Amino acid sequence: MRKVMESHIVTGWHLQGVDFATAPATLAELASRFISMPLQSSTLIRAGKWEPLFRGHVAHERNGWVTLSTLAKTRRGIATGANDFFLINASEAKARNIRPVMLLPCVGRAANVSGHVFSRSDYDALVQADAKCLLLNIVGAPTEAEVAYLALGERQGLRDRYLLANRQPWYSMEQRNPAPIWAAVFGRGDLGFVYNEAGVRSLTNFHCVYPDSEDPLMARALTAALNSTPVQEGARAHIRGYGGGLMKFEPNDLKSISVPNLAVARQQTVRRLSELLNQLDEHKRLPANSEIRCQIDELVITAGEEAAARPTKLL
Repeated sequence: MRKVMESHIVTGWHLQGVDFATAPATLAELASRFISMPLQSSTLIRAGKWEPLFRGHVAHERNGWVTLSTLAKTRRGIATGANDFFLINASEAKARNIRPVMLLPCVGRAANVSGHVFSRSDYDALVQADAKCLLLNIVGAPTEAEVAYLALGERQGLRDRYLLANRQPWYSMEQRNPAPIWAAVFGRGDLGFVYNEAGVRSLTNFHCVYPDSEDPLMARALTAALNSTPVQEGARAHIRGYGGGLMKFEPNDLKSISVPNLAVARQQTVRRLSELLNQLDEHKRLPANSEIRCQIDELVITAGEEAAARPTKLL
């Protein structure tokens, strides 16, 4: 990306990611693929990130919409310091005689989540497949068998790793309540949000979204809204772009996403968004048509209009 100052106009050139199959043969062909984007310097001064602006993603303010931080708190997922050691499968836990009470249900790979709703049956399927979905969380005195497993980690030099060296004891795990909503860290195209119906924990493969409301109806409706086209389009102004079209969200990036203020939208609209979430989940797992997404998009716009007309929360 280059920036050229011309009075109060800044012109940027953005190049979409290329791969080996589509790589240009000459520098002239490469230059022809750059996209020019002139912007006011005042716009850049106000912006937290320039790259999305030069890619044409400008966040527009909407009446009745608020930042996600107004409705929820965001944090990164659990950082173990050594995933291969702390995230294990059921067969290894049994073989090493690790007590079930010292294991927490946990998802460690985004690839293990295929839809927009992660249910208990989804988690049970991971257990049945003997996937690594149990997080070691030894609290109190470990048993002799658990001491033997921890000794294996010490022989691997784990206690000297940066994160673990600063924990007491080194094998103690970050304590984090399961997040009702997960946000994908990486993605191509739209970034995915998942309603954690199973109530399990996640590692740093997902960011955690904790709605201020403890009502599952609100969490489900917010998940549907976050996956809608209007929200996704606005969210692109806050993402970080990488080669090949890869996009990344940081926890703080999530806070700035604009969403309709569901806290003051009509209850029937919130309920309908919640109901459509399962259908959106089925649509992602078994793509059929876009009718469900269109319905959600319309409800998201409606929710914003309702919030704009009702600026105070109804009790």
